Amino acid sequence: MRLLARLFLLVLGLVIAIPFGLAAMAIGIALEPTARELVGTLGFATLWQILADLAAGDLPDERAVALFTAFSTAALALLVAPPALVAIIGEVLGWRAFLWYAVATGAVTAALPWAGRARFGLARFSEAALQAEGRITLVLFVTGAVAGAVYWLVAGRSAGPARSHAAPR
Repeated sequence: MRLLARLFLLVLGLVIAIPFGLAAMAIGIALEPTARELVGTLGFATLWQILADLAAGDLPDERAVALFTAFSTAALALLVAPPALVAIIGEVLGWRAFLWYAVATGAVTAALPWAGRARFGLARFSEAALQAEGRITLVLFVTGAVAGAVYWLVAGRSAGPARSHAAPR
C-alpha cells in the first residue's frame, strides 16, 4: 500500500512541479535576450509560419514542421526528464534532502544541452557564444531547480521507506 501511495505522490509531485519549471523557464527566457531570440527564431517564427500555411489552405512546409517538432521535443525533454530522473533516484534511495531535489534537477537540466552538443561533436565556441551559453545554462539551471524544489515540497520530503517516530534511547 505504501508503494502505491509513493507512486501517486511521485506522479502528483511531477504534475505540479513541471508547470512551475515551465513558468521559471518562461521568465528566464523573457529576461535573457539570447534565449528570447533563440526561442523567437526557432519556436514562434516557425509556429507562425506553420499556422499561416494552414490558414492559407496550404500544407505546411515540411522543414518548418520538423524544426518546430524538434524544438518542442527538446523543450519537453528539458522540462520533464530531469525532474522525473531525480525524483525516481530520490525515491529509490530514500533521499529527502531539499538540496538533492533542487540542485540535482537544476544540474541535470542545465547539462542536457551540453551533453547533446558533445554527443554530436558541436563543441567549438567563440568567446561571445560562450558568454551567451553561460547565461542560457543559468536559465536552465534555475528552471530545473524550481521544478526540483516544488517536487520536494509535494513529495520529496517524505521519500523513501517509512521512518519510525519512536524516541531514541
